[in-house]
Amino acid sequence: MSSAPARPAPQQRPLQRQPQPSAPLVIYRGETADVGPSAPSATLADIGYGPVHGRDADNPRRMVIGTPPIGPALRELWRLPAGTTDAGWSGDIGYVIGGGFLFAHLLIPEPAGADLAELTHQAYARLLAFVRASPCPELLRMWNYLDRINDHAGGMERYQAFCKGRAQAFVDADVPVHRFPAATAIGSPAQGLSVHLLASRRQGTPIENPRQISAYHYPLPYGPRPPSFARAMCYAGPLGSRELAISGTASIVGHVTMHPKDLRRQVRETLRNLDMLADHARLAPRRPADPPLLLKVYLRDPTHLPEVAPAVRAWAGPMSRIMYLQGAICRRALEIEIEAHCSTPRAGGHRRTYDQADH
Repeated sequence: MSSAPARPAPQQRPLQRQPQPSAPLVIYRGETADVGPSAPSATLADIGYGPVHGRDADNPRRMVIGTPPIGPALRELWRLPAGTTDAGWSGDIGYVIGGGFLFAHLLIPEPAGADLAELTHQAYARLLAFVRASPCPELLRMWNYLDRINDHAGGMERYQAFCKGRAQAFVDADVPVHRFPAATAIGSPAQGLSVHLLASRRQGTPIENPRQISAYHYPLPYGPRPPSFARAMCYAGPLGSRELAISGTASIVGHVTMHPKDLRRQVRETLRNLDMLADHARLAPRRPADPPLLLKVYLRDPTHLPEVAPAVRAWAGPMSRIMYLQGAICRRALEIEIEAHCSTPRAGGHRRTYDQADH
């Protein structure tokens, strides 16, 4: 894979109107596992993880995110239950569309001395314009990876500069805070700004965490513009299910970092936040036949895996699929961040989704 399309791609036919949405199924599989007989036609995204970013110029469904695996390498597959997808390039934006959903990605080199806020602003402006012009204009989930996320440049941390550019792009595109997508932003050892997203023909429902101030209301000390994302996003799935995409979640209560540099207590606080998001989304208890809970765990220090893995597994349950990746968290005092995805039946009451560990 190359870091960008190796050659100009031919102009693709206009994106066509899609049928009734049927949410893509998310699967974590071993790096060498067969993706199945229906691939690639029903595959929306096929994402690997490694030391550098990469995109396949011949197949926009395939990409690599520069966050090295800790332990066994897994691929992240987004596949439609039925139907096919169309894939192509719009300039250097890769896209795949099908079943009422859109997957799109962009990888932007960062020249020496570049203004990260402006670079982010331009990248997001292009992606938002592309999504808005597509048959799937509703953002559900975004992932962002940038190098040296905690370094200072231009009087602020690089994460704060990224947030500044992202916020301005949302303002320019008239995206209100109640339409912000769920999101993750992680520091990567790979160079460049990598952004990929999931959008839909239908709006999702943003979910906030009562234990935390909404990120877009963070006070000024966290940067000139607050982070622009929802804590989670619910959206309609196949056969009446509800999909819950939980943003990167860490040991934060209110807007304050809890237990700085104390990994064990940060893990427990992070799991409490995940429990609260699932509870607040009003999802029904999981059934044995439901797709497994998926967790993506980012660790600043990969040597912490033996300390973290037992607690996460005990909380998530034996059938959950857990991917561990090396990545820097947006605040220097944070050691771990966890994002999650689950599919459940519609709930009739206020219940927890996950097994709750003994905290």
